[in-house]
Amino acid sequence: MKNKGWHLTLSKADTQKTVNLRLPQNSGLLFGVFAVVFFILFTFSLVYIYNNQNKIVQAQKVLNENDLLKQKLSNLSNIIDSINIKLKNMEDWEDQMRVDQNFKKIKKDIRELGIGGFPRIDTSFFDYNKELNIQYNLVANKLIQTTNKLDFDYQTHLELLENIQLKESLFRNTPSIYPTYGRISDGYGWRIHPISKRRIFHYGLDIANNKNTCIYATADGVVANTRRKKNLGKYVKLKHKFGYETKYAHLQKIIVKHGQTVKRGEIIGYMGRTGRTTGTHLHYEVLRYGKYRNPYKYLNKSKEDIILTKS
Repeated sequence: MKNKGWHLTLSKADTQKTVNLRLPQNSGLLFGVFAVVFFILFTFSLVYIYNNQNKIVQAQKVLNENDLLKQKLSNLSNIIDSINIKLKNMEDWEDQMRVDQNFKKIKKDIRELGIGGFPRIDTSFFDYNKELNIQYNLVANKLIQTTNKLDFDYQTHLELLENIQLKESLFRNTPSIYPTYGRISDGYGWRIHPISKRRIFHYGLDIANNKNTCIYATADGVVANTRRKKNLGKYVKLKHKFGYETKYAHLQKIIVKHGQTVKRGEIIGYMGRTGRTTGTHLHYEVLRYGKYRNPYKYLNKSKEDIILTKS
């Protein structure tokens, strides 16, 4: 009985000689199992290498993205620094403007309080990249502080603008120029009346000049009255904002009408000697909230003399 086994015949292509190999049956089976196992291991190795290669590529991609993100965060931080420099320049400008306009400056510690708040901590990237997480939080908090600073400066700038506009309006409505050209013939205060010879209080300022000398509105306002009275003769009363009133008496001619809006420096009439008077002159009065004020203090009043107060 022939032994069963595996027979292998090897031959060269250029000769007819052959070599016969005989392997026992068990050896052949072992070889086949070995070949199958080798094939499986080889296949799994290829799959493992392929998968790891993808992971390496992905890992490198993540590292590149982290580097790019760090660079962008750095650029963003530089932009924020640039904004803060501009904000500082604007704050310096505002401080100088407040000095020029006689407004109260904002103290440095008040501006710092405007930034306010505790640092915020975001741990979104902490488990992935601690360094990146730290850099992200630094930039995020810097951005929050800059935003708060911008909001605070915007409010102070807006307040400054409103105060400047208010001051300009107050200046335009405050008697601040001479009502006419001429010589001050009598002042504000106690005096002996030139006609009655009695000691009385003179509530206005008398400026003497030639007949028909121009009379000017000393502030923006509205014509509240154009009448003729026994003592004052022809006179004009102007109402201004912020409680001011001005009166112009003994006029020769009035050229404005009741309810008319006038501007500072606009001609409202001409000097005369109507009413109770000893000569050609203008009797000029200034009132605020119904109380007489010394008109002399309102002659050539400059904008720098205007000071805003809470009252």
